[in-house]
Amino acid sequence: MAWSTSELANRAGTTVKTVRHYHSRGLLPEPERASNGYKQYAVEHLVRVLQIRRLSDLGFTLAQIHDLDLAGEAAFDHGAEANAGTDRVDDDLRATLRALDAELEAGIARQQQMRDDIAAILEHGTAVDLPSGFGQVKGELTEADRGLLLVYSQVLDPETLDSLRAMLAEVNQSEASQEFQRLPAEADDAVREELARRYAPQVREVQAKYGWLDSLGEISHWKREKVQSTIGAALMQLYNPAQLDVLVRVDAMNSK
Repeated sequence: MAWSTSELANRAGTTVKTVRHYHSRGLLPEPERASNGYKQYAVEHLVRVLQIRRLSDLGFTLAQIHDLDLAGEAAFDHGAEANAGTDRVDDDLRATLRALDAELEAGIARQQQMRDDIAAILEHGTAVDLPSGFGQVKGELTEADRGLLLVYSQVLDPETLDSLRAMLAEVNQSEASQEFQRLPAEADDAVREELARRYAPQVREVQAKYGWLDSLGEISHWKREKVQSTIGAALMQLYNPAQLDVLVRVDAMNSK
């Protein structure tokens, strides 16, 4: 019994394009051809295609499958009598499988975190663009706040992000914080000064409790200059002039 390329692909549950790709990657040997030039695939080719698909389902890349194939058929035959060569192949295969298992474990953890984030969004009605783990943050977050959080999530390490979540849970619902979030760009000098006066003690308390706010360059996996320029640019472009002016006044008050 001989099959054409399309018949082989159909029996293997794949496509002609995939079969040809396996040929081009050296994974599937070329079959004999009939007198008319058409390929004649046999059961061994069907088994090989199914073998490749099974290994792909386990997470092997085509390059890894190719390397296993080059190592010898013993890589796929654990019933063969062990010798020095097959022992080496078996060790390589086990190492690859362990690496794949670790990747799957990490992937499962990421998917579980995604489910937790979605559940928090559904339960609390928070914005979908908040960084992972921030779905339960109470209080209103403006577009600028969410943007800054996204920048922080790129800069900070996981432990510091946990601390940031705790900090937001404490300060985000304060009256001064909410007024700062709503402050319009055209707010006059008196409004800015009054808000800065009430906001400064809260900022000072937060900075004292969460010391990493003053040492981002040391705790980030980025270099200090990159951290400062990125966060500085985010603040300048995400917040309006009145809000930036309040922050400058707060810093001046707390520096005295």
